[in-house]
Amino acid sequence: MPAKTYVPALGTALLARATDDRIDPLSIKASHGSNTYSLRGLCHEVLVPAARQLGFSIRNTGREPINNQPFFRYDHMAEIDRVRDRASFDQFMSGVKKVEELDQSQALAAFAAYLRVAIATARQIKDYSVDPSGLTLQRVIRIVEEFLEEGTDRPARTQALVAAAFDVTHADVRSRRLNDPSRDYPGDVQAFDGEDPILAVEVRAKSVLGTEVEGFISACRQANIERVFMVVIWPGHHSLSARGHRAVAREFGVLLTIIERVDDLLTDVFGWADVPLSSALKKFIVAALQRLKEIEAKDQSLQRWVELTGGTDALPRPT
Repeated sequence: MPAKTYVPALGTALLARATDDRIDPLSIKASHGSNTYSLRGLCHEVLVPAARQLGFSIRNTGREPINNQPFFRYDHMAEIDRVRDRASFDQFMSGVKKVEELDQSQALAAFAAYLRVAIATARQIKDYSVDPSGLTLQRVIRIVEEFLEEGTDRPARTQALVAAAFDVTHADVRSRRLNDPSRDYPGDVQAFDGEDPILAVEVRAKSVLGTEVEGFISACRQANIERVFMVVIWPGHHSLSARGHRAVAREFGVLLTIIERVDDLLTDVFGWADVPLSSALKKFIVAALQRLKEIEAKDQSLQRWVELTGGTDALPRPT
């Protein structure tokens, strides 16, 4: 099915039914009825970590693949009345409804079949690696500029690279897929201290108006985030009045940094890194590859990053 979110949803329904065949496999929220469960909770706390640890594919790389449409804002799958692709949704629902007919042992066998396919799929996924040797600051800046100038998949590429840049200076950086409706904090990228966000980054691959900057500042202030970055990397963007917006931010009790060039972003990040420059450069290009995977960038973007950084060709993982 075109919508990747249906794969973890089906696996979670099978896992729930295999655990207890009284469970309603069409559940989304546990509060809906006496035999319902939390689809998101079981998926995000059990299935997603298991897929990473055990190496099977659920066609999603994010931490919360069910926090999106069509499951967002509904309590039960029977309530879902608005979907983008009706044929795919109907195909998914026909499969989940069959799970209602399974007892626990049958559901366990069905879940095992699901895992067999998921394992086989993971073995066919292309693996990528980058070559972190022989890097200089100038070379890395040129690589990033060329990577973004191509225009292909630019929003995903830009967000992944910005997240990777902050990976160099912060231990816990979190980013989500583009247009994720479940965002609980402002910005596209956040750095955390424990479970508290300590900075937020809005990443734009298009022109930004001053009013949008002020709106982001206000949203961060309401979320008690005091360090704010607006990163705009787009050829047609007209420079923002950094001094004026910083003055507005100070009135909100927020420290604002505006970055509008690749070289400014990377020079600042590598300048503040607490490791030798060579280590920071290596960390960035490796983190960028991981962030591109995490944001589910196109294979073309992954292949191009590997090519620009002198990595190895993508090959299917060995069985």
